[in-house]
Amino acid sequence: MEQTSIQNNPNQQVINFAKVDSYPQIFLYFIQDFLSWWYVKMPLRHLRTLGRLSTVMDDNLSITLLLSTFFVPWHRDKSMMGYLFGITIRILYLPIGISIYSITMIFATILAIAWLLLPVMAIVFTVISIFK
Repeated sequence: MEQTSIQNNPNQQVINFAKVDSYPQIFLYFIQDFLSWWYVKMPLRHLRTLGRLSTVMDDNLSITLLLSTFFVPWHRDKSMMGYLFGITIRILYLPIGISIYSITMIFATILAIAWLLLPVMAIVFTVISIFK
């Protein structure tokens, strides 16, 4: 059995090798993808989550419902007592509901802003710790 070299065989086709990216290029692609994910895709997700959270909190606390029915008597009792009791309950409940809603929205907004600042602050604190 005779062995033939690939280079000497006329039936062999030479295949051009695909260009392979170098390690620095791969690293730059990784950094670009990471920054695109961190600063474009995730903030959009945080905004959608903030909108959903706002809707769920409003549904659970019934803030818009209580505001729209502020002068409606309690359990549709058309007497003076029904009006007074309904308005009193809403006056007591609305500040509590609005404060819970506001605190939740502020906390969620702070988390979204912290998400954006986290990589920058990590680099800044790393550079500061190197030069100290």
